Amino acid sequence: MKDRKNKIFLLGLLIVLIVLVIVLSYAIFSYAGLGKKDNIVTLGTLKLTLTEGEMINLSDTYPLTDRQGLELDGYSFTLENTGTADAEYTIYLDNVAIASPDVKLDDKYLKYSFNKNDVTGSPYYLTSLGTDGSRILDSGTLNSGESNNYVLKVWPTTEIDGDFGGQVWKGKIRIIGEQVR
Repeated sequence: MKDRKNKIFLLGLLIVLIVLVIVLSYAIFSYAGLGKKDNIVTLGTLKLTLTEGEMINLSDTYPLTDRQGLELDGYSFTLENTGTADAEYTIYLDNVAIASPDVKLDDKYLKYSFNKNDVTGSPYYLTSLGTDGSRILDSGTLNSGESNNYVLKVWPTTEIDGDFGGQVWKGKIRIIGEQVR
């Protein structure tokens, strides 16, 4: 009887150790990071390099038509896989908190376009991306040695009635990358 209990205990301990090894292995080979100047993420043979410009900031601006918005310089950044492993990635657009006494401009007053590798994006309302924290701009697989160039343009639209003078909107790019198995 005691021998059976010992075997059950050892079996349970073995299962717990196997689950622990699997969880720790996954944690070692996945990473989520926020965009800051020239970021390099290196895990095993995965290495993603993000080169970006300044923070997205709409203050002291005025409503623009879609044509005018598409003519903006925009926010440029490059995602490059300089490692030896392929990487799956997802690019998000997140709001940045506005410091008091400024007032945050509601997303419903904003439009955006997102260009990828010289393919010009169409203008859409920012609200079409969904809610903050889950706004996916692009996702896919970036093979070793490949890169994608992006330009994000965000502007207040003339198509919505309302007074949004003196309000501010700030955003940031967030990229989550994971080595392809």
